[in-house]
Amino acid sequence: MARNDRARGHAAELEDDEELVDFLEPDQLVTDKSRPVPRLRLTTQASLMLWLLRVFVLIVSAMVIYTFFSALNG
Repeated sequence: MARNDRARGHAAELEDDEELVDFLEPDQLVTDKSRPVPRLRLTTQASLMLWLLRVFVLIVSAMVIYTFFSALNG
């Protein structure tokens, strides 16, 4: 099965699930929504990119905090 076929099949399943959710009672909906979702297995490249994004956010956050406090003193 090709990747696009799987994606279309998955999209069709999601649409069916959405239609079923409309007919659930509130307690059934809560039970359905509280079901845990398994962790997604990421490729090494995706994992590396996420770590680089975390480092970037920390560096930019430090720069913003430094700029804020240096503007207060100056």
